[in-house]
Amino acid sequence: MKFLAIFVIIVFHRNWTGSNPVSEKFQVESWFSWVSQRVSPGDLSFLASVVVPALLLLIISWQLSGWLLGLFWLAISVLVLLYSIEVIDTDIVFDDQVLWLRSLREGEELAKLQQTQSGFRSDITYEVFQSLVPAVFWFLLLGPAGTLLFTLCHHYDEDDVQSDLIEPLLFWMEWIPARFTILLFALLGEFGRTWAVLEDSLTDVENSAAVCLHEAVKPVRTIADDASVEDFVLQTEDELVYLKDLLERSLWGWAGIAGLLTIAGL
Repeated sequence: MKFLAIFVIIVFHRNWTGSNPVSEKFQVESWFSWVSQRVSPGDLSFLASVVVPALLLLIISWQLSGWLLGLFWLAISVLVLLYSIEVIDTDIVFDDQVLWLRSLREGEELAKLQQTQSGFRSDITYEVFQSLVPAVFWFLLLGPAGTLLFTLCHHYDEDDVQSDLIEPLLFWMEWIPARFTILLFALLGEFGRTWAVLEDSLTDVENSAAVCLHEAVKPVRTIADDASVEDFVLQTEDELVYLKDLLERSLWGWAGIAGLLTIAGL
C-alpha cells in the first residue's frame, strides 16, 4: 500500500501542471487561527495545533487493517501526501534558466554569472527536495501521520513568529531525508565525489539541508578563470541538463526505496 501511495504521488508531482488543488482546498492557517483563539500561545499551542492531529491520524491509521479498511488507509494516505507536497514545474524553471544563459553577451563579469548560476543550482535543488522528499520519507517511517506531522510543523514555522521550538525540529526532520537523497545522488550520478560529500554530511549537524544538498550537486568541472562567456554558457547548459535529470531520477529513487521496503515486508 505504501509503495502504491508513493507511486501515485510521484506521478502526480512529476506530471501535474498548475497549483496543488488539495493544498488550495484545505487552508491550515485557519486551523492554526482557530486553535490560537482557544489555547495560549507557546508550547501548548504547538501541541494542540500540530502534535494532537498527527497523533489522532496515527491512531486511525493503526486501526485501518485488513483489505477493505486498507483501501480507506490508502485513500487517507494519498490525500495527506497530496496536501503535503508542492508542485514544481521543473521544465519551465530550467527552460527559463537556459533562456537567461542564451541572453548573455561577451563582456559580462564571469564571477557574477557564476554566482547567479550557483544560486539557481542551490535554490532549485532544495526546492525540489523540499517539495516532496520529507513528506515521502516520514510517510515511509510513520505512515500518513508522519507526513502530516512534518507538514504541520512546516506551516506552523511559517505562521509563528516565535519559532525557536520549531526550527530545530524541522532541521532534524530534514536532516535525515537529505542524507538519503545525497545517497541517491551518489548512486545515480557522480558516485566518487558525491559519496565523499555524503560521508562529510553525516557528521555535519550545523549546515542546513539546502547547503548539504547543494554541495552534493556541484559540477565536477569548474569554469576556468579566463573562460569566455560563450564557454560559460556551453558548460552551464550541459550542467543544467545533468542537474535536471539527476533531480528527477532521485525522486523516482524514492519509489524504488518504497518498493524495496514493500518487498522486505516493512
